[in-house]
Amino acid sequence: MEKETVIILGGGIAGLITANELADHYHIILIEADNRLGGRIHSYKEKIFSTVVEGGSEFIHGKLKETLNLLKQADIDYTRVKGEMYRKEKAEWIKRDDIMEGWDELLKKMKKIKNDMTMYDFLQQYFNTPEKSNLRRHVIAFTEGFDVADIKKVSVKSLYKEWSHETFDTYRITGGYGLLINWLVNKCEERGCRIITGEAVKQIDWETNSVTVYTASEKKFNAEKVVVTVPISVLQKTLGKASVNFTPPLDDYINAAQQIGYGDVIKVLLQFKESLWKKDTGFILSDEMIPTWWTQLPDPIPLLTGWAGGSKAQRLSDETDDDILEKALLSLANIFNLPVNDIREKISGAKVFNWQKNEWSLGAYSYFMPESVAAIKLLNTPVNNTIYFSGEALYEGESPGTVEAAIVHAKQTAAKLLKEK
Repeated sequence: MEKETVIILGGGIAGLITANELADHYHIILIEADNRLGGRIHSYKEKIFSTVVEGGSEFIHGKLKETLNLLKQADIDYTRVKGEMYRKEKAEWIKRDDIMEGWDELLKKMKKIKNDMTMYDFLQQYFNTPEKSNLRRHVIAFTEGFDVADIKKVSVKSLYKEWSHETFDTYRITGGYGLLINWLVNKCEERGCRIITGEAVKQIDWETNSVTVYTASEKKFNAEKVVVTVPISVLQKTLGKASVNFTPPLDDYINAAQQIGYGDVIKVLLQFKESLWKKDTGFILSDEMIPTWWTQLPDPIPLLTGWAGGSKAQRLSDETDDDILEKALLSLANIFNLPVNDIREKISGAKVFNWQKNEWSLGAYSYFMPESVAAIKLLNTPVNNTIYFSGEALYEGESPGTVEAAIVHAKQTAAKLLKEK
């Protein structure tokens, strides 16, 4: 019996996992709009850096089963991130063993709320006193930085689910996440998958068990089923360069996509001629425009990664890379109490990754809003067993917005198709 064909939209890790899960049972055509595979995973190697740097996903937050299993299968090493966490408060350096003072009190109150609300409303209701001002400021910074979430939109219940399971055991892949992408691509091609890059899908005509996919360059592909793994931000922006039109329309599904939060982020990578920071520094937290920085410990390479998420990234997103770099240098000058020119002279390589300007990603990763539960339930329901949506935004576990989330959801989606065989 001739195998049916499945078209997969998106060559990030969700698309590649789906392809590998289905390759023994379906003909696979994977179509990626960008000229590279990996999506929001972007391991970057240029002469300006003495090592591979991560422009996108970088960490493994805890012993995440599916991610670590894949690394084991691929024989890819990973190391535990080391170093102390320092906060620059006014003129003082404060070493922290936890995320913030008052963290336990915050989690206890979050656990007790019965009806979901936004983090903004939660702070207004329970922590709106002068003596809680520092805690409020740190909670907002953490929500926007770690979860890249708008505090006026993000769900408190979802944050509690995530934060209560958060671990300080963090890992980094030796050689970068790109090694895993390359392994998945090779494995997929060995099993007969057809992988196409540089083709943006613009139109999907469908009826039950039949889809026709059209690209911007007027190529046409036919299949029985399609799995859409593009970022939820692409579904939300119906008139963007990466937008996809469905005929007949899927208005309920597209409207549901609008009910899922999607955050902004900017990463700035700076290699120095020598370190400015203490040898034991892992993370630096501040109130600067680029507020969060981290080293590569246990690797002693003098490389700092700057991270701005949420509203700070939004304010910077329309600026040029050169302007963002200047703000990064000013942030570090304030943190280290040095003239900006002194910082500039010590840098041997710099690169800005402004994910809002990436036309195929349009931002960083997703977060839950109070109304997201119903939306995700719908998007996790296949359309006539013909159109499937997949990716980290539709994951419902304890590690949202991660590579693990994308892997887990891709496997769940593939299992739905295999169940029909």
